[in-house]
Amino acid sequence: MPNNARKGQKPAVLLASGWDDCDDPSYDRICEALAAEDWSVRRIDFPGERKRRGSRRKMNRDQNLKELVAAYDSLVEREDFQPRAVAFIGFSYGGYLGALLSAQRPLQWMALRSPALYRDEDWRVPKEALDKDDLDHYRRRVRGPEDNAALAACETFGGDVLLVESEHDDTVPHPAVKSYRTSFKNARSLSYRVLEGADHALSSEQAQRRFVDELLRWMNEVTGGDA
Repeated sequence: MPNNARKGQKPAVLLASGWDDCDDPSYDRICEALAAEDWSVRRIDFPGERKRRGSRRKMNRDQNLKELVAAYDSLVEREDFQPRAVAFIGFSYGGYLGALLSAQRPLQWMALRSPALYRDEDWRVPKEALDKDDLDHYRRRVRGPEDNAALAACETFGGDVLLVESEHDDTVPHPAVKSYRTSFKNARSLSYRVLEGADHALSSEQAQRRFVDELLRWMNEVTGGDA
């Protein structure tokens, strides 16, 4: 896959948060850092501004993926896409949806931190109604593209990938991240990082800073920007 970004022109970036962590300060830090380097950033949060309990209780992955696709289309239209390219940054639930997005819309770069993994069978079940114990069991075994739609999308992805894992992550354990890592068989490049001592939420300031630094360094490297 060729690098279609015009020389001196940064790609557009679509950033998707994890579920219910839109207040994470690292998101603002990433957006500010990218904006300072002239990247055009569109951020989408899940569950977003619909905070009423009744509304969020009904939200499912099918709805959220459609929201992400709509956000991509809006970004492309606003930013005069041709011949620009789109980079995706996703965290946990947002990372999972981003993998699925890559099968529906062209992405050249994809950075996933602790991407979550869900069973295909429960696709339209409201997210907050999913069995958490079953999810934990599902994520503690390595899965393959033949088992999961998100991993199947990863297998066909041909761009550059940054995959970041937290060393002490009880929400998205190592086998789930390994499932993603082994599925990116056709990526142009795959960079894998482990944030030592970090938990899923990157609770420490040190972990947040290290992740942001790693992310920006990688994005500049693969898109030909200034490090």
